[in-house]
Amino acid sequence: MRITTTQVLRNYQSNLSKTVSELDQARNRVLTKRNFSKASEDPASAAAAYKLRKEYIETGDHLENVRDVISQFDAVESSAMEMNTIAKEANALILEGVTGSASTETRKTIATSLRQMQESIVMSANSKLGESFLFGGQTRDAVPFKLVDGKLQYYGNDVASTDPAVQDKLKQMADAKVYVDLGYGLSFTGDDMDTNSAFNTAISGLNTLGYGTTADGNDKNLVNLLGQVADELEKEPIDSEKLDELSKQFTDAKSNLTDFITSLGTKSTFLETSKTRLEDNQTTLNEKIVSVENVDLEVAISDYSWAMYAYNAALKVGNSILGQSFIDFMN
Repeated sequence: MRITTTQVLRNYQSNLSKTVSELDQARNRVLTKRNFSKASEDPASAAAAYKLRKEYIETGDHLENVRDVISQFDAVESSAMEMNTIAKEANALILEGVTGSASTETRKTIATSLRQMQESIVMSANSKLGESFLFGGQTRDAVPFKLVDGKLQYYGNDVASTDPAVQDKLKQMADAKVYVDLGYGLSFTGDDMDTNSAFNTAISGLNTLGYGTTADGNDKNLVNLLGQVADELEKEPIDSEKLDELSKQFTDAKSNLTDFITSLGTKSTFLETSKTRLEDNQTTLNEKIVSVENVDLEVAISDYSWAMYAYNAALKVGNSILGQSFIDFMN
């Protein structure tokens, strides 16, 4: 079978175009340090890179959520510690006031201090971070606590109310839920979210300062108890038995505040662990993205050198073919 010069030239042009294309790709890999510039060059790697980048972005969102919640809980803990410090000082004053040796004037001075401490605790309980009230539970855009005639209200509800309807409302507010996705596989069953797959960021001030009454009818709220002790200290004569009872109840309320701070510490530790986990995941994902998208520069330079060698060889072959064809034409 006779092979014409035209066929030889056509094959040569095809091979040369392929060689030029490979040289251009090799050069681009060296210059851009990327394995591919468009998905069509390496569909499998492009698909893997897309998936990795999607995971990286999601991890970044989760990490931002964690950092926001950490800031929130740090602020909550700071305010709770302020309240705890005031409660400790109040407890010392109460113990001083219930002793029989305290004079009437001393008891009145202590009562005045306790009422000032009431106001200070309420101010701390109404602390804000940005535009959100820290102890507002699900409602963070309105002042949660108000001291009305020496008695504490939470969103207008008496925290020591014996009305069953108000008690149910208080219980619902104490059980407030505001969930945030921290990267633990947020999932739903129908329309219901799996509460174990998200983190509850709601902080109800009712759980911090207490609400409701004991079986004996005594107030559980720390702020109300301060007012009640102050009232008793201003009486003449004082009811030592009642003062002792209120003092013990205040100690229980203070312990409740301490337990709340302890639980905050546990949650903060969990958040810090989550932050570390997400940062490690982000680093690992970035390394995987680099390995998929970016070239090994030594290999890329070697491939480019080989592509350049093949291109030069193709040109040399072309010179030989074109030279012979011209001489044949002249003959």
